[in-house]
Amino acid sequence: MAVDPEVLGDVLGRLRPEVPGIEVDRWAPSVQGAVGQVVGVRDGNGSPYVLKVYPATARRRLDTEVLAQRLLGEVPGIAAPRPVGYGQRNGPAAVGFLLMTRLDGVRWADRRADLDPARTTALTREVGRTLRQLHRVSGQQFGDLLDDGPRRPTAWEHVAARTGELTARYLRTGGPSRLAERIRHFVEDHRRVVAACPGPVLCHNDFVDSNLLVPATGEPRLCGVVDLERASWNDPLSDLAQTRLHVRYHRPADTTALTEGYGVDGPGEHQRLDVHEVLHALAERNWIAYDRPAGWRESVAALDAFLADRT
Repeated sequence: MAVDPEVLGDVLGRLRPEVPGIEVDRWAPSVQGAVGQVVGVRDGNGSPYVLKVYPATARRRLDTEVLAQRLLGEVPGIAAPRPVGYGQRNGPAAVGFLLMTRLDGVRWADRRADLDPARTTALTREVGRTLRQLHRVSGQQFGDLLDDGPRRPTAWEHVAARTGELTARYLRTGGPSRLAERIRHFVEDHRRVVAACPGPVLCHNDFVDSNLLVPATGEPRLCGVVDLERASWNDPLSDLAQTRLHVRYHRPADTTALTEGYGVDGPGEHQRLDVHEVLHALAERNWIAYDRPAGWRESVAALDAFLADRT
């Protein structure tokens, strides 16, 4: 759904003191996000920006994205938007808004069909290397990026709590109790390797082809990372596991290139990665069973089979 013109006009008016001459331009994303709506704008000098408008109920997503962009600004070698201005519009049509710099490039998802296998594998390996670079930003506890959000002091406490929440939801959405119990035992059996996580880092939590930019033409190299509204402090291998699950869906053979590019080292790290991938698959299965998009029964069956095979 497009941003209401009256709301958009009011938001631009609020931004003009900081960004003189700001107006909507012709740029638009190929796909809008699930939460925020994105609009292309330019200032009076022609400099391009992206304006993201969030529903009032997503204020924490806005604040998380602003903080994550600032944290990523400290990381060399990663191109990500920088916050320029943000705020809240109150009243009957309340929204939050974030003005950020605009990056060159298109989504990897928009070029995926045009890339040959060798280029796709090379890009997947680069994605692993870049994610490792992102994880250079370290935190203190596991959980919400914002200081007032829920956090836990250890990796095991975080994973144990997530396992409990996800398996309970799995049962509520029709998942078989025997498989839920297998998943719980699988996680518990790997308690030692989960607890070996050296500490929480900045995690993107959606480091996939829809949020990774490549040039519109020519050699597909990673040139930008966007959509940080889900960022958190977590085990870096949880972030990698989310990406690996996505790569597995599109091109299973490239999961090795991803983990090699990242630099997963030793049996313990591989086992920890497997635990997190199981939990991400469980979360995906729960969402599909609840939301019921087209083909949901087939997707649920495939994810149940994956979970059974992996545990």
